[in-house]
Amino acid sequence: MAARAAGLRSKALTAALVTVFAGGALFALPASDAWAQRTQQQQEETQQTRQVQALRERVFQALAKAQEQLDVDNFAGARRELDNVRSMQDLNSYERGQILYFTGMIDYQQENVPAAIRAFEQVIALPDLPPGFRADTMWALIQLAMGAEEYRKVIEYGNEWLKTAENPSGDPYYLLAVAHFQLNEHRRAIEMQLRAIEIQERDGRVVREDWYGLLRATYHEIEDNRRLREVLELMVVRWPKKEYWLHLSAVYADLNMEARQVAALETIYEAGWMNRENEVLQLAQIYMLRGGAYKGALIIEKGMKDGLIERNERNYRLLAQAWMQAQDDRRSIPPLREAAQRSGDGQLYIQLAQSYMNIYQYTECVEAARAGLSRGGLNRPDLGNLVLGNCLLELKRFDQATEAFRAARTDNRSRASADRWIDFIEREQARKRDLDRQMARLNQG
Repeated sequence: MAARAAGLRSKALTAALVTVFAGGALFALPASDAWAQRTQQQQEETQQTRQVQALRERVFQALAKAQEQLDVDNFAGARRELDNVRSMQDLNSYERGQILYFTGMIDYQQENVPAAIRAFEQVIALPDLPPGFRADTMWALIQLAMGAEEYRKVIEYGNEWLKTAENPSGDPYYLLAVAHFQLNEHRRAIEMQLRAIEIQERDGRVVREDWYGLLRATYHEIEDNRRLREVLELMVVRWPKKEYWLHLSAVYADLNMEARQVAALETIYEAGWMNRENEVLQLAQIYMLRGGAYKGALIIEKGMKDGLIERNERNYRLLAQAWMQAQDDRRSIPPLREAAQRSGDGQLYIQLAQSYMNIYQYTECVEAARAGLSRGGLNRPDLGNLVLGNCLLELKRFDQATEAFRAARTDNRSRASADRWIDFIEREQARKRDLDRQMARLNQG
C-alpha cells in the first residue's frame, strides 16, 4: 500500500506541477519521477520505524478517489474523499501524513499557498514518518515558502533538510542564498552561493547563469568591487551579454582601471549592442578625454548616420569639439556650422570663423566672425574682433582690419596684440605707398 500511495502522490504532483518565482529564479515542486524513485525506499523505511505502519485499503481508496476528483479540478469532491477517512480514530502517522500531504496539494492547486504550507508543516511534524517521505515533503515545503516569500522559513527548513541530506547538489544552498539575500543578510548569502557553486563544479555540473547573477547582485550590494569584477569577468566569457559588459565597464571605472573600462565599452560597441544615444555619446566622450578625439568623432558621425544620435545643436557642438581636438579643422566646420545655425550662438560662429581661418578660407572666416559679433552674448568680443581683423588683413582689406583691431583693443586683455597688428598695418600701408610712388616715378621716366 505504501508504494501505491507514493504512486498516487506522484500523479498528483505531476498534475499540479507549477513554478514559483523567487529572487529572479524559478523553482519547481518535486517532479513525479523523483517521487517514483523514492517509492521503494519509503516502503523499506516504513518497515524500519519503531511501530510498523502501512497504508490500509480504505485510506488508499480514499486517496485514489480524491486523485480522480483532483484530475478534473473538482477540489470540493477531492476534499470530501479525504474527509471520509480523516476522522478515522486509528490512523497511523504515515496515513495521516498522506492525507495531509494530499490536502496541501489541493490547497496548492487552488493557489492557497499559506494553507498548503500549513498542511506540509503538519506532515513533517508527525512522528515516525519514513525519512524519505519527510525529506521530500520538506523539500516541497522549502519551495512553497520561497514562493510565499517566507524567507525565514526557507532558511529554517533548508538547514534542517541539509542535516539529513546525503550528497546534496548545489540547489538547496542556492535557495538558502536567495533567502538570505532577500533578508539583506548578504555575507551569509555569499557563503551559501559560493558553496552551491563549489558543489556544482565538484560534481561536474554546469553552474547556471542565475547563480552567478545572484552572486553579482550580492557583491554589488556590499560594494565589493574587487570580487564583483572577478564575477563579471567570468560572466562576460560564459554569457557575453551587453548588461554584463556595461556593469563590468562601470566597475572598472570605479576601480580606476580606465584602459579596461574603455576596452569593455569597445566590446559592446563592436558587438553592435550599443542601441542608445547616451551610451554611444559616453563612449565618444571617454575617447575625447583620453586623447582619442579622432575615434570619438568617427563614433559620433556614424551614430548620426545610423540615426542613433539625434542631429541637434548639442550633438553637433560635441562633434565639432571632437574634430577640433583631433586638430582637423576642415572636418570641424560642417558640424560647427550646423550647431551655430541651429542655436544662433554667437560664440559658435566665432569658433567657426577660427576654423575657417585655420584652413585659409578667409572670406568665410569674415562672414562667420561678423555673424558671431552681431549676435552678441560673447564672453570675449575682443577675441572675435582679433579673428575678424586677421582674416580681413589676409584679404588686404586694411581699413576694415584696422577697425576690427581697434574694437579689440578696447579690452585690456587684447590691447597689446591689437596694437601690434595696427602697427603692422600702418607699416604695410606706408610700405605700399612708398612702393606706389616709386612705381609712379619709374612710369614717368
